[in-house]
Amino acid sequence: MKQQARFWHYHNGAVRLKINAGQTIHHSHGGATDEGYSWEAVAYSFDGETVTCEWATQSRDCDGRMDRNGVTHCPADQLAAGYRDDEFGVTYPAWQQGESGQRDYSAEAMGY
Repeated sequence: MKQQARFWHYHNGAVRLKINAGQTIHHSHGGATDEGYSWEAVAYSFDGETVTCEWATQSRDCDGRMDRNGVTHCPADQLAAGYRDDEFGVTYPAWQQGESGQRDYSAEAMGY
């Protein structure tokens, strides 16, 4: 069991995150766009063996409102084994997809 995990996250560039076992860290951003709005939030938690990322997005544009959410997981020994970003010289975690979902409000209104 590890006491701490360090990994790269992309937000306007590569950002190095550090999280302690038992800790959860949150980040969100968003705002108005030229067609509506866009918002994204993530929460990373670490149990000493696995980093879990719970994420959610909301947006509205000319096609209507869309909400998406999901969960990904990465074992601590795979935090530098995913996508290699040569522009920033970093390797991101090898995230494993968990459950995810979406809600398309315009499609629902049309009976889809």
